[in-house]
Amino acid sequence: MLFKTTGRLFIGAFKALFANFETFLKICWAWFAIFLIGQAVLFGLAPQEPFAFSVAHFAATLVFAAAYILGNASIAVAWHRCLLMEERPGWLHLTVGGRELRYAGKFLVVMLIMMVLMIPVGALAFVVATLGVLTFVVMTAAVVLVVLPFMLRFSLVLPAVALDEPLGFGEAFSDSEGLGLPMSFAATGLSLVIGGGTFVVGLLAAGGASVFAGIAVFILTLALQISATALQVSVLTGGYYILRERQMPSGGGPQVPED
Repeated sequence: MLFKTTGRLFIGAFKALFANFETFLKICWAWFAIFLIGQAVLFGLAPQEPFAFSVAHFAATLVFAAAYILGNASIAVAWHRCLLMEERPGWLHLTVGGRELRYAGKFLVVMLIMMVLMIPVGALAFVVATLGVLTFVVMTAAVVLVVLPFMLRFSLVLPAVALDEPLGFGEAFSDSEGLGLPMSFAATGLSLVIGGGTFVVGLLAAGGASVFAGIAVFILTLALQISATALQVSVLTGGYYILRERQMPSGGGPQVPED
């Protein structure tokens, strides 16, 4: 059951992206353009001397962080609604309203929960480091087997916010029993796929010196970033679909394959 659900989420994330790739581009392209411009502005305002402080750079960083959080919330809400409600936005999607603000707020709570969960993991890493054990392996296992499953179960409140459905953190955690590890394994597998693609692009970047090669590498890297965003949000969408499927087997949702 564990591996069947993991495969369902993993394969379903790819199928959802490939079946709705144009829609996801409509959802995210404007936000990604803003993120790229924001990064360029931050780079331009960065102090030239090490450890120097710039008020303009600090203020721009705060603005960029807020825009990044709200932008990703806007992208995620639209993607959840596309997969679960078949909504199709237009080519300019820069929506930030009450729904996106609630989504961003819940996301920050989830990040706080993850930080709390990382405290014992950090303590474990300190202990194993003093014992000479493979710290990286232990840390990775602890995150994949403990931190991510808990975090993703709490994160199921996010698709509920996107659909304007009531679901508290406690209910999301209790009703998603058995979904934590499959979602964690699927998300980790997707990260490895994207990481492998990024590694290959890095090799292409090292081997190409022409302007066209640089442009191609930039486009490929951006495509991987876009795909990574869609795939990870799709894991939550699939997990939420399964949660509601348990409560209402005939309910509609994303096209997540059974096999």
